[in-house]
Amino acid sequence: MSSSKPVVSVVDLSKCYHIYEKPGDRLKQSIYPRLQRVLGRSPRTYFHEFWALRNISFEIEKGETIGVIGRNGSGKSTLLQLICGTLTPTSGTVETNGRLAALLELGSGFNPEFSGVENVYLNGALLGLSKDELDARFDDIAAFADIGEFIKQPVKMYSSGMFVRLAFAINIMSQPDIMVVDEALAVGDMNFQAKCMTALKRRQENGTTVLFVSHDIGSIKNLCSRGIYLEHGELKSIGPAAKVSEHYIRVMREEMNNEQKAVVDMRAQDDGTSSAKKSITTEHGVEPAAVAQFARRVSLFRYGSGEAQIVLVELLNMDDEPISLVEFNQEVKVRIYVEVFQKKTLTVIFNVRDDKKNQITGSNLLLAGHSLLTAEPGDFFRVEYALRLPLMDGLHSIQVALNEPIVLDQAANFLDFVDDAVVFTMARRAEYRVFSKVYLFPTVEVRELSKQGVHS
Repeated sequence: MSSSKPVVSVVDLSKCYHIYEKPGDRLKQSIYPRLQRVLGRSPRTYFHEFWALRNISFEIEKGETIGVIGRNGSGKSTLLQLICGTLTPTSGTVETNGRLAALLELGSGFNPEFSGVENVYLNGALLGLSKDELDARFDDIAAFADIGEFIKQPVKMYSSGMFVRLAFAINIMSQPDIMVVDEALAVGDMNFQAKCMTALKRRQENGTTVLFVSHDIGSIKNLCSRGIYLEHGELKSIGPAAKVSEHYIRVMREEMNNEQKAVVDMRAQDDGTSSAKKSITTEHGVEPAAVAQFARRVSLFRYGSGEAQIVLVELLNMDDEPISLVEFNQEVKVRIYVEVFQKKTLTVIFNVRDDKKNQITGSNLLLAGHSLLTAEPGDFFRVEYALRLPLMDGLHSIQVALNEPIVLDQAANFLDFVDDAVVFTMARRAEYRVFSKVYLFPTVEVRELSKQGVHS
């Protein structure tokens, strides 16, 4: 396989289904239009069109891991089936280069009457492996699936978890050039999911290209280099996995807010420095220019009903000085100024996130031991969280939100939600670098054990 040629090339791909209201309409469609043409009449259609995908184009290079996200019915599974060749496109082309292994539906490619062992050889043959290759890999497949003596039983006796264990084991151990996984891993238990993630990372390191569909945004961010976001069969966005995931999350959160109102335009004629804002900034020593600059910077990355608003967010040291470089385990303050426009009971949330937008730590008022804020129109608040940041070195950001709880810990209205309210860099620990996202200062005890006894 040429390294210069894309492993997967999708050009103007579309898939249309004919939807019939009644079973008899399908028969009419197969007969009547032809007769109508013979009689010189304009043919009538007895169906309506449903476009599962429309005009999708992208390329995937060798070794990339692509996460495909979108709500149910957005076309994710259709896209993967077209790439795998189990569906025929209405228009456009799909080209793949290399051995492709797909885990699309539970039990697909399995003969229910065959034992697990027999299905290993059947599926392996479908993937292009010889009997000698399967003989050499069988023990690894059985060990990965870890279904014990059930591997000798007919697969019609298997639970859904056993199906996915065996299917994934066959696919991953076939060492494909392209691996396609469509949400099937959600069936497995947490130990098996962890094993699958580790196996996928190993295949990535060996140059396998992975297409991965999941509703687990954390897995998409951690596993994937790029993301594809589908909405109603159309390509909504494509790019770095973290950026595409944040786009998807933002859309979902906006729809969750049942009382969503128009987002307040922070680039108003007064540059975000209304008389109310000038009042709070003057009274509390915050520069109006800082408020206006914050409003302009985050205007593209905020959403919410606008019934309350985050005016300014600052990251400060304990001397109240703004900082952008944080030393390992330094104590800092996250200071948030809030303006309220309508009567609300709300909480103020902050989250510290890494460069892939994974949440590392954070809090809200209740978690920090404070009651919710009961606010009237025109109220201002300064909320200040203090904490230490024993984090891995690198780029981090702070996400801030104002939420009105509907059902505590379950549902809320998003009044204002600001991504990247503050961006900062964590410095490397001076001695013995930290390689995990956060270091929690564990204690350690080491004892030398010998045949003669235990020695401290």
